[in-house]
Amino acid sequence: MTEETYQKWLQDFKQLRLPEFKDFPDLDLYMDQVIQEVNRYLTPILGTKITKTMVNSYVKMEIVTRPTKKKYNASHIASIMMISIFKTAFALDTIKQLLATDDIETYFNQFIRRFNHEISHLEEPVASFSQLEIAIRTVLYKLILEQKIVKK
Repeated sequence: MTEETYQKWLQDFKQLRLPEFKDFPDLDLYMDQVIQEVNRYLTPILGTKITKTMVNSYVKMEIVTRPTKKKYNASHIASIMMISIFKTAFALDTIKQLLATDDIETYFNQFIRRFNHEISHLEEPVASFSQLEIAIRTVLYKLILEQKIVKK
């Protein structure tokens, strides 16, 4: 990858944004619909897709709550998105600790605001050393480094 191509990719990468909790569908979804919804947002950022096997593994490990009658709600989507992002840089045990909350909606909205801010302000110093901010910067820097090194 030439430096010019990399800089173009980086500029495009910094424009990517994730949705807020309120942007998720109001109705419950089946697994295939959840996969499609999550991949719609994450594939441009992560460059990979989640699978049914991954989601089932997260449920089995109790990182994601069990669906009700095989249907997933917005909280499930939010959890799956955060796990998928954190998984690029952290072990599932660490992610389980990062996501230890009873209020997924509030935590997800904090996560999204911080993520969207960090991705667009990568050149700026870290504003604080909160656990969430450090985790997000770690993921973003890893994705950028992989793009620069692997795509040569």
